[in-house]
Amino acid sequence: MPGDTPTGGTIVVGIDGSPASRQALRWACFQAEITEASVLAMSVREESELLPGSEFALRQRGAWRDDDAVRAALHRDVGMVATSAPVRELVVTGEPADELLAAAADADLLVLGAHGYRALSTTPLGGVATECVRRAVCPLVLVPAAPAR
Repeated sequence: MPGDTPTGGTIVVGIDGSPASRQALRWACFQAEITEASVLAMSVREESELLPGSEFALRQRGAWRDDDAVRAALHRDVGMVATSAPVRELVVTGEPADELLAAAADADLLVLGAHGYRALSTTPLGGVATECVRRAVCPLVLVPAAPAR
């Protein structure tokens, strides 16, 4: 019937290990339970992490993440959410906004965590969220991190 909430489908959620992305995953799973959808929890390993000579600098800053580390972090974040919705995990390499938008091209919904205002910036969203808002072809939900208790 027109106007009914659609059932089934896919909800893509971007996971970067931040509190905001974990909150976005919780929200996406709750929405999936309501609409009988499935969730694609997706982490994107940036290509810049793979540039020649960058491995040493990234390791020094503690930012180096190999595929196994990214997969383990994603699996941990998914495991923290109690849900009856089916959740598939995916780790890809590329530019985060491009990869999330490609995955969401045929999805019913894209869900991202909103980190809020960044230091030294008046932009309320990060670069990935801003680019996804600008280019998304499906509905997009920005979920703020849960307030600290």
